[in-house]
Amino acid sequence: MEKEISDYDLWQRLLKGDRLALNEIYTQNFSPLYHYGMRMLQDEEGVRDCLHNLFVKLWENHKTLKPTDHIRYYLLSALRNNIINYRVKESKFQKVDLETHEVFDLKFSVESDYIRKEEQHEKVKQLSDAMNKLTARQKEIIYLKYFEEMDYDEIAELMNLSKKGAYKLSARALEALREILNVDKAMLMAILFMIKH
Repeated sequence: MEKEISDYDLWQRLLKGDRLALNEIYTQNFSPLYHYGMRMLQDEEGVRDCLHNLFVKLWENHKTLKPTDHIRYYLLSALRNNIINYRVKESKFQKVDLETHEVFDLKFSVESDYIRKEEQHEKVKQLSDAMNKLTARQKEIIYLKYFEEMDYDEIAELMNLSKKGAYKLSARALEALREILNVDKAMLMAILFMIKH
């Protein structure tokens, strides 16, 4: 059985100029990065450009990168910045307007293989409809917390919030969802868990 390489060791290999490490990082992270990027930008070509630039810069700057033991977090943070810069460059937004005009799409596929029962299908549809009523920041924090399983320190840094601000935003987002769905908190957590898994 092949031993799984830790994020720290894989990153160290990249810092030393190992192209295979870059390829491994790309393979392991492309899909989640792409899905996150599409939720932020809703522009396939733009997201692919941002991802391409991210991995090119990763290789170009591999000697000066800081160590990390959480590669996915590092890449999500870098991709988020790339997308913000892409939006500014494309003149779709001015930098100061990004907070109020951010878009973060959190639709779920109701055709997914793992959703078999009609009841589950309905819950997913209800959650997707409820998500559309949240703000972009609320959707993003739910995605990062419950689908990328980031901790509040990472979320706070990624979303440019204080840790307390991240807790508050998450609590408000969950409360808004709970009210829209008219379920208790335990049921809401069960629905989020079911969709993640």
